Amino acid sequence: MLFNSVTRKRLDAAVWSFKGGLMRQITAILSAFWLLGCSSAPEFRSVTPLTQNDAAVIANLAAELEREHLDATFDGMVLVATSQQTLFKAAYGFADRQQAQKNDATYMYDMGSIAKTFTASAVLQLVANNQLKLTDTIADFYHNASEELKPITITQLLGHTSGLGNFHNDSDFELMDKAEAERRILAMPLIATPGDKIAYSNAAYTLLAAIVENVSQQSFQRYVHENLLTPLNLRNTGFYKESHLHENKLARGYGGDDPGSTTFEKGLTWALIGAGGMVTSIDDLATWISALKSGRFLPTNAPNLVLTEANERWLLGSLAQTEINGETVIQMGGSTDYGYTALIQYVPSRDIYVVLLLNAHNDKYRNATHHQLSRKHILPILLGVNHPADLG
Repeated sequence: MLFNSVTRKRLDAAVWSFKGGLMRQITAILSAFWLLGCSSAPEFRSVTPLTQNDAAVIANLAAELEREHLDATFDGMVLVATSQQTLFKAAYGFADRQQAQKNDATYMYDMGSIAKTFTASAVLQLVANNQLKLTDTIADFYHNASEELKPITITQLLGHTSGLGNFHNDSDFELMDKAEAERRILAMPLIATPGDKIAYSNAAYTLLAAIVENVSQQSFQRYVHENLLTPLNLRNTGFYKESHLHENKLARGYGGDDPGSTTFEKGLTWALIGAGGMVTSIDDLATWISALKSGRFLPTNAPNLVLTEANERWLLGSLAQTEINGETVIQMGGSTDYGYTALIQYVPSRDIYVVLLLNAHNDKYRNATHHQLSRKHILPILLGVNHPADLG
């Protein structure tokens, strides 16, 4: 069939129109898939090695963690070190998926209940400076406390044997001042006779923070900054909403409530002070666990009470002692409902530190991702070597 020039032009225009429409549809479909990927954690896979020595066991660890990350088990930062050197440090996934910002060592993460180690250290520093005694009781600070609460000691508050229940709040972000927190805690019925039972208590640590304020005559946050953070040069560690911490360097949480949000922006009240409400970076947290072990924030020649037993489960520094793979492990973990989980561990027999700051998880381990990642994937590899020298 022959076409005249007009017919041919019309046909060419129709073909180009069809092609243009088809390309727009394809582009729209691809864009939809891309947006779907942006809301799906498995699409945000990225591994950035920062430090890795040549030991075979560290290569095995790196491979194992990459497999777990590619399965969307976690995002965040992982560090393994000894007292002398960092053996392994790597970043996984994204700090901000919407802005395509990958996790790295400059980002800060919610540390959850690891904040209690700062509260305990503040208390123990006051003890070392003879401003407080471990045998002091609630009666020494709260004369109007009930008779059943008055005998509770500082040691019992630190070691979760006070008999106080876990929570004095309805949520971590409930608006509450110090006076209200103290009133609620002192009105709580005991769940056990003081000293008789180990029962984890956030309320006990909020009360300890209030006692730090009462003894030091300054705000708890200021005390922590002036006596712990600044001397140790922990510049990327602090409390929610503090202005010196840059919001654009706060990793967002994924996997819990309100995905893509941060706890930092929620604010800090006495519902949480003393028991949580702090953020930190991977290097700051590594420095902190080393300081807990050495006690270098304590006065010269003062005993390091951080590692002294409060009871068979807890040390005075808000560190738990447990056994994993036949080894004693000293640790503290934390988690929130926003996808953040965190863990510090020290294995005395191997001089190994493990530090996790995670900002995402899937349904595999959920809020226990920090503990399960270490127990099932990290420590079995690190503790499987025959001699610590095999770590390099």
